[in-house]
Amino acid sequence: MKKIFIDYGERINTAILGVIKDILKDLEESKISSNHCFYITFKTKNSKVEIPKHLLSEYPNEMTIVLQNQYWNLSVKKNNFSVALSFNKKKETLIIPFSAITKFYDPFVKFSIQLELKEEKGKTDKEKKIKKSKTTKIITLDDFRKKND
Repeated sequence: MKKIFIDYGERINTAILGVIKDILKDLEESKISSNHCFYITFKTKNSKVEIPKHLLSEYPNEMTIVLQNQYWNLSVKKNNFSVALSFNKKKETLIIPFSAITKFYDPFVKFSIQLELKEEKGKTDKEKKIKKSKTTKIITLDDFRKKND
């Protein structure tokens, strides 16, 4: 039987994205006080992000949107949400997959979440191994044992 290692980061991200999804669902259904304001930062280069080309050229890597008073047609799906926002007095619809979200902030209650993004598929195994080898840190139990002099 193959033993697997627990990917705590992935499990925590999944749980946090579930919280964000639930909050947006409540917002969609008007269950949230108008005092709340949500800043959502996401990676614009995610292949499933759908935003107008002029916004992509203005925000080539990352973009933060604000959901407070002026947003329309918020729709929360299983893997993404869509919302219409005003940019230069023109309504634009954005489709944002939950997997592209990097930050979520509600200043009304001073609640902030920073997410660790998984790499999008398409990277080679060699690239993944290189990245993993650079970020893997090994901690031994000896680091925590009381030393007898």
